[in-house]
Amino acid sequence: MKGEHHCLLATVESDAHMWNLVYLQLWLSEHGLQVKNLGSCTPVQAILQVLAQGQTQLLVISSVNGHGHYQGLALIREVRQHYPHLPCVIGGKLTTSHTQTQAVCQELLAAGFNQVFIEADAIEAFETYLSTLDNVGPTVALGAGTPACRA
Repeated sequence: MKGEHHCLLATVESDAHMWNLVYLQLWLSEHGLQVKNLGSCTPVQAILQVLAQGQTQLLVISSVNGHGHYQGLALIREVRQHYPHLPCVIGGKLTTSHTQTQAVCQELLAAGFNQVFIEADAIEAFETYLSTLDNVGPTVALGAGTPACRA
């Protein structure tokens, strides 16, 4: 992404891991985004409070505890009630069962995430997704493009 794009980075309430958020903050910054990292165990209300400030152009949720799927669903449903056009992505280890990965991906997309990054090439797919945001303003509804999860 080029320019002054503001990214909100968070995780789900049950995820106490911080390393993934630090990594993504650095990675996103290297890709030209201004990142606000809310840290581990992020309450949904904290995310909504930052979104209400009106600067966020991309919401990134990262979870590595295997339970991001359930809380990610609740989070995106709440976000979409207030911000139906905000680009929102989620990625990481979102379930504890590899056999459920594709079903989880489809459920998260159906609930309102623009992209779900869970495969081995997640970071490359995320980079490709970021490039689609270069020419899009924050008020345009996104969702076009190929989901990062595959059947």
